[in-house]
Amino acid sequence: MPDRAFADSTKSMLNGISLVVLMGLSAVLVGWLATRGQPLLVLAPAILMLGIMVAARSELLFWSVVLGGLVVAGLARLYLPSLEQVRWLLAPATALLALQATALYLARRPGAERARGISTLLWWALGFVLASLAATFANGFQLDRFVVGFKGYYQVWALLIALALAPWPPLVMDRLPRVLLVIAIAQIPFVLHQLLVLVPARAGMGNGIVPIDVVAGTFGAVFDGGGANATLSAFLMIVIAGLVAGRQLGVVSKAQLWGIGALLMAPVLVNQAKVSIFYLLAVYLGLFGADLVRRPLRFLTTGLAMLLMLAVLMVAFTLNSPDHEDIASWQDLVAYTYEYNVEAEEVRGRLSRFGAFEHWADMHDSGNWREILLGHGIGYTRVPDARAFPAGTVTTRINGVPVQIDLEADIGNTAVVALLWETGVLGLGLVFALLAVAYRTAGRLEPLHAAHPERLASLRAARIGMVIIFITLWHKNFFVLDVVYQTLVVLLIGYVAYWDGLASRAKGRGGIGQGERARGGTQGRSREGVSHRAGQRP
Repeated sequence: MPDRAFADSTKSMLNGISLVVLMGLSAVLVGWLATRGQPLLVLAPAILMLGIMVAARSELLFWSVVLGGLVVAGLARLYLPSLEQVRWLLAPATALLALQATALYLARRPGAERARGISTLLWWALGFVLASLAATFANGFQLDRFVVGFKGYYQVWALLIALALAPWPPLVMDRLPRVLLVIAIAQIPFVLHQLLVLVPARAGMGNGIVPIDVVAGTFGAVFDGGGANATLSAFLMIVIAGLVAGRQLGVVSKAQLWGIGALLMAPVLVNQAKVSIFYLLAVYLGLFGADLVRRPLRFLTTGLAMLLMLAVLMVAFTLNSPDHEDIASWQDLVAYTYEYNVEAEEVRGRLSRFGAFEHWADMHDSGNWREILLGHGIGYTRVPDARAFPAGTVTTRINGVPVQIDLEADIGNTAVVALLWETGVLGLGLVFALLAVAYRTAGRLEPLHAAHPERLASLRAARIGMVIIFITLWHKNFFVLDVVYQTLVVLLIGYVAYWDGLASRAKGRGGIGQGERARGGTQGRSREGVSHRAGQRP
């Protein structure tokens, strides 16, 4: 025992000396870098030290990824473009999380303690990764295209592995919906600044820039370009779905629902993401659709409230339309939106959303079965062919004849079309299947968590989130390139995968919640969350 105590004290002393030396060297390094005039380099040692401390605890690293993906990355892009590359830290951070979770999962004792299953969602995601790699190597490997494509798709996908295998107690996952609610409320001051300051500053910039698109909260925008306003609306509608589900289960009061709900709806009303109409319908049908048969009166009353909100959205979109001179009513708005997205093949020299889908169909005849099934490889819609002529083009074949396609036409302007080009029908089908399985899994898990209404409300919101994410695939191409959007998607799927893994472990051991009921059944005590006999650790 004395030797053990001496060893511990020696280790503590050496750690202290090492920390002092490290801080001293860092101070010298920061001073030297300050003379170089590079602010990012000056911050690098501090970021490195902070990263080392955070990486030592997987839970802290997880919350850093959540805040980094949903808050820091988007804000840096708009307000501190010189530090925009901070988002590159998300990929190694999620990879480290995945390695930690995998190592801890494999290190568990054999037998019952290793009985935790792996969610089927992880296998569907792996299937898509393999399909995308098959598409790349089946069409001739081009290094720069592969690097751009792989980085674009899989910046934070390792987070799904971390959540599916996470060793954390359920209390950690129970905090995630609350953190997302705080992030949602935190959007308001940024939205106000963007609406009152940045939108007027962007007026009259030309080049097809829509001033209101910069109203994207913390989800990212470019001052002289576009913004992720539709992603902001999708996120807020998912959080609102959680609040409504909480009200259904009695954990959210009417005052909280209407107060917070109205606050979160405000950005949706002003940021001109007309796809929010479909988000609203998804929330209503997902939460109240079953009432059509079981409680028709409730279905009608909530339907009237939904129609009122829909009318408010239409009026707001009409009044704030960038082409308000030609839009005097909601009928004009519908006609304009249909013409812009469906009827017109091109808009300002670029393909419309439906036009891009038609263009893909025109470029693939029945003889191109390989390209139809597997696609042309990830990165195809963003990186031109090597030694392309004319410059900036990619090559496909129609009836065996090479055809050049100009990437300036924005051939992959939605995720659905981009996935068809790059991963084919197989890849697109696997993405749809991943969302569908996540939807069904969340629904299957709901009865298992009936004793925990907050958790149950979150699972309902995640289920509706799968529908909203499905809608976004037809609207934007963020699925293949935007790290903020991908963080939201992976968090939602990973949240379901976490509880699915615990349910697989609990199968045959009394069901989820047995251990919690043995400890009194209160949600505040649910640190194990899965069923396990009294006295056993998860």
